[in-house]
Amino acid sequence: MMHAEPSFRKPSRVVLAEQVYELIKERILDQAYVPGERLNIDALVREFAVSSTPIREALMRLTAEGLVRAEPFIGFTTAPVPDQRYYEDVYSFRGVIEPWAAASAARRQPAAEAIAGLRAAVAAMMAGEPSREYRSHRAFTEADDRFHRIVLQLAGNQVALKSYDDLRFHLHISRLYLTREQDVGPTHREHYAIVDALEAGDPEAAADAMRRHLQGSYERLIK
Repeated sequence: MMHAEPSFRKPSRVVLAEQVYELIKERILDQAYVPGERLNIDALVREFAVSSTPIREALMRLTAEGLVRAEPFIGFTTAPVPDQRYYEDVYSFRGVIEPWAAASAARRQPAAEAIAGLRAAVAAMMAGEPSREYRSHRAFTEADDRFHRIVLQLAGNQVALKSYDDLRFHLHISRLYLTREQDVGPTHREHYAIVDALEAGDPEAAADAMRRHLQGSYERLIK
């Protein structure tokens, strides 16, 4: 009696593609591949000892995220580091949308489960001290992103949430860790102040706490 093909074979390719994506992203953020460098698929195939398929998938994904550029007749290159004006614009936008989202979330009286998720994200940020290497600050950045995304979800506005997701703030802000040492103590306190205001259902305090956090982040990373 013949048996069906085992179903566990496909996920292995998915896992491989994810691993290749993370490795290339790490090299870009650490500037092992410098901004503007051409990313030759054949060379990457040899470097990672994989077929071209996960390489192409990773490069297309990184292109969508803004870390890689795809140009006709040139191919793939690492994207330049965003300039000062880009980061100024990011924080201007966040300064409008995120305090509003925090106030909206507080009015909706977040459930205990949501508050627990926010506190877990802050705890994950506190688990390690981020350094100037992406591998070190990846967990911190992902937890920070998760925290802010939960606040946007709690606000209940799908357009605002999609705008946040599409702009991928935290991925690009990660590139600033290469040049700036971080004191994460204020970041932890600022996030806890936001959670406390949300838990209390206080819209004004939530908006103010988010505004102070974004201003602190701007001063630590951009100024």
